[in-house]
Amino acid sequence: MPRLMPDTGPQRVLAASNFVHAVGSGLYLTAGVLYFTEAVHLPAGQVGLGLGIAGLLALALGVAVGHLADRHGARGVYAAALVVQALATACFVLADGFRPFVLAVCAAAAAKAAGIAVRLRRSSGTTEATGRRNSGPTCVP
Repeated sequence: MPRLMPDTGPQRVLAASNFVHAVGSGLYLTAGVLYFTEAVHLPAGQVGLGLGIAGLLALALGVAVGHLADRHGARGVYAAALVVQALATACFVLADGFRPFVLAVCAAAAAKAAGIAVRLRRSSGTTEATGRRNSGPTCVP
């Protein structure tokens, strides 16, 4: 039977980070929809439309942020993405209508996609400039 966690080192940290990320994403998606429909009183259709817009923006932004991480370093870009994601998520409590909701959720989704793109690019171990593998999978933080 395969083990769920690597023994030690950066691979273990990355596996634990991915687990926490997956659980947090599931909670965020569920609680976010409930919050915006019940507390903010947005219709479910508007919440779905806003999340769809945010998802499309996040898809488009992921590639650009991967290139940015290649030029300026993954660690700094990842830290900036985490800060933007935290601030955008904190802005959810300020969203009192459809437009502020869309702005907040787009910023949060774009920052989340940026962080994922940087983590994936960093853990793949390749660099775009050379096309060669780095020393191996590493953890950004």
